[in-house]
Amino acid sequence: MISLSLLQATLESTADGILVVNTEGSITSYNQKFRKMWKIPNNILANKEDEKAVSYVLKNLKNPKLFIEGLKILYSNPKSDCFDEIELKDGRIFERYSIPQKMGRKIIGRVFSFRDVTERKSMEQQLLYQATHDSLTGLPNRSLLYDRITENIKAAKRHHFMMAIALFDLNRFKGVNDSLGHDAGDMLLQMVAKRMSDIIRETDTLARLGGDEFVLVIPDLASQNEVIPIIERCLSIFNQPFTIHQHKISTSASMGISMFPEHGNTAQTLLKYADSAMYYAKSGGHKGYQFYGSYMTHKAMEELALENDLYRAIQHDQFSLFYQPIFDLKSGFLRGAEALLRWIHPAKGIITPDKFIPLAEETGLILPIGSWVLKTVGSQIKEWQNLGLPSIFIAVNVSVWQLKEANFVDEIEEIISSHQIDPSSLEIEITETGLMSNAELFLNILEWLRNKGLSLVIDDFGTGYSNLNYLNMLPVNKLKIDQSFIQDESKKGRNIALSILALAKKLKLKVVGEGVETEAQLQFLLKNQCDEAQGYYFSKPIDRIAFMTYMKENRILTDICSHHNKIIPYDMKKGG
Repeated sequence: MISLSLLQATLESTADGILVVNTEGSITSYNQKFRKMWKIPNNILANKEDEKAVSYVLKNLKNPKLFIEGLKILYSNPKSDCFDEIELKDGRIFERYSIPQKMGRKIIGRVFSFRDVTERKSMEQQLLYQATHDSLTGLPNRSLLYDRITENIKAAKRHHFMMAIALFDLNRFKGVNDSLGHDAGDMLLQMVAKRMSDIIRETDTLARLGGDEFVLVIPDLASQNEVIPIIERCLSIFNQPFTIHQHKISTSASMGISMFPEHGNTAQTLLKYADSAMYYAKSGGHKGYQFYGSYMTHKAMEELALENDLYRAIQHDQFSLFYQPIFDLKSGFLRGAEALLRWIHPAKGIITPDKFIPLAEETGLILPIGSWVLKTVGSQIKEWQNLGLPSIFIAVNVSVWQLKEANFVDEIEEIISSHQIDPSSLEIEITETGLMSNAELFLNILEWLRNKGLSLVIDDFGTGYSNLNYLNMLPVNKLKIDQSFIQDESKKGRNIALSILALAKKLKLKVVGEGVETEAQLQFLLKNQCDEAQGYYFSKPIDRIAFMTYMKENRILTDICSHHNKIIPYDMKKGG
């Protein structure tokens, strides 16, 4: 009697729903969690007949036939284990795990364990969607576009079809932003996406690359001539003006087209050539579109010139670091800064990383550049410590190419020891997309960094699909919500940000909101208990001298007014 009571107490203490059925089809044990999950009346379970319980359960299942087939397979293979998912009509999702119940070597029944994973699945689906779709237009984003092109290339090879990649952008789009504001520009992009989506074929893919650039993937073509009527129909959407805020906006598009297999057999090559063709279309005289030709080398020459300039920039120390403050939203204290790389080109002026980092990664120049950044930050932290300035952390963006280097750990060790800095004053930021693509490869390096005392941050979180198992396994400290979700104040954008905040809370990770530009964005982060924030609302990135002044003049750079429940940004001109 005591052992049975102990068994039942054990069953009731688990968070999963447990059901035990013997070989005769009778229920021998279950816990209340199981009954409540399946909403089974007590009188059905009281008679211990598994068949009646199954009959009740079937009424609530989305796919009862599949459930019955699974049970038949289980009972016909009594030694087997089973792990699957079950969808209910009310939208809930249960994980089911089943193993044989044994007494010694004899199988006496089967144990079923059920876990409600509805919330986790919903979060995964939401993160997957926002990782593969553009938040403004709802179209596939760059990541999903590459997948679609790659899959269509495989299909075209199998069936000996051609495929077209049409890349286009809007002419004079900047004028819309400048005259009517960015909200009007966003609405125009949404309208273009809607009109284009309504007329393309079901087999086509329309995606947004970013800004005002879109890509149309046109598969299953027998010849290049078949592309022309499709392209002309797409461009016809610009024949009628767009009405935004009572303004009629007449715009057009320039489109460049590359063909598989004639112009390339990879997504990267086809997009590159479509981009080159688009610039020729912009020169006019091509009915708004232009097919790629080998003579289109201007853009390629520009990239080669930039690469040569980049080599010279490394040799002649043309790089500089700017610092953007990061604030603790609970106390208002300055907590740290993100070190942001700038290329001071002797002829072109300041060049931001988005213009040269992709090229640096492609050519391998990211390694000496990244090494310079780490050493410079280490030296800067030491200088500020010697001056007695407030103790803060500096966050440094690290490329996955640096993590892959065998001497990366030694380089970090050398920076910490040579400058005698506290490891906690250094944060390593790695983009979500780069980290998750090589999570297992980097695990030992990340654990070493964490054990050494450095903080690890996943940057641009929400822009790439994170496997939640990896996220739980990796020794990270913070998630930095990508600025696109902070600045997207629509319901959809807010829901994505809230999902990330909820996920971080469950995993006991801190969250940084980047790109904060308005009071409303800040209040949203405060209300939902975000830990830290940075952005133009507080300060643009500033050079080391200006940042020293920032720290010297006021250690608490924000004033939290409890009666207004808001943070007032530090004013450099007024000194606080």
